[in-house]
Amino acid sequence: MVAVLMGFVLWRNVPAVPVESPGVAVKAAQQSASSDARADGALTHTTKRGSAESARVAAFEELKRRAKAGDAVAQRLLADTYDACFFVNLDREAFIKGLDFNRTTMSDPTHLPFLEQMATERLAKCGAVEGGAIVPMQIIRGWYAQAAENGDLAARLTDNALSQRKVEAAEAAQLLEDVLDSNDPAAVFAMGSTLVNNYTLTPGDPAEGLMTGELASTAWQVAACRMGYECEPTGVIMGNLCLLQNACAGEDYEGYLMRELRSDAQRELLQRRVSEILRLVQGQ
Repeated sequence: MVAVLMGFVLWRNVPAVPVESPGVAVKAAQQSASSDARADGALTHTTKRGSAESARVAAFEELKRRAKAGDAVAQRLLADTYDACFFVNLDREAFIKGLDFNRTTMSDPTHLPFLEQMATERLAKCGAVEGGAIVPMQIIRGWYAQAAENGDLAARLTDNALSQRKVEAAEAAQLLEDVLDSNDPAAVFAMGSTLVNNYTLTPGDPAEGLMTGELASTAWQVAACRMGYECEPTGVIMGNLCLLQNACAGEDYEGYLMRELRSDAQRELLQRRVSEILRLVQGQ
């Protein structure tokens, strides 16, 4: 099973060259050519795999270099990367066994190829993150805190939630204004993910309708998706949902959420709430 996840089956499955054998010498020459072709093919695929692995490691090391140099966005992205790999690198054997369970409980077998794709990509990506070593949660939280201190708004919202820090009404109002003014999909998505932690309701608050009620958090997330946040089918969000919850239909995050809603009335409500957030983000 590990071989399938890592794609070794594809790399070794090089077809033999069909030949006719009028004589022993010709047959031997053709067998030698076929063997050479298989060897060359295996070498080519191995080289490509090595190049891809090197590229992943180089990309991770560059991200870490930028983070250490003080780039706030890179610091948040480094924390995101560690976070996405935490449940994989914590125990790779358990992760792979969990995939076996996912396969047996998959309600729609046509979703299995997407599960395999997500698993293969995540294992490869996380193998390049500190060589597959476990990164403790306190390190992850530390990078979010550093990014927040250096001015990254999405990291600030995330850090508030992780530290369970109480946000007073005045700060909550300023955070909302900052997010709406930022035109930053990451900040908008983080607002949705941490709404409970970063919004303090006060009587008569004009933002109450935007920040509370049914589907409030979901609306902020979908708005971020429409602004360009990483909500595509092969992104980290849908990868996590596939690997952890068997949501492997190959849809984007908005499509997944729309399908999960129970009624057309809820879908229409979500559309209205998303439109209002986007209107405010765009300053209309």
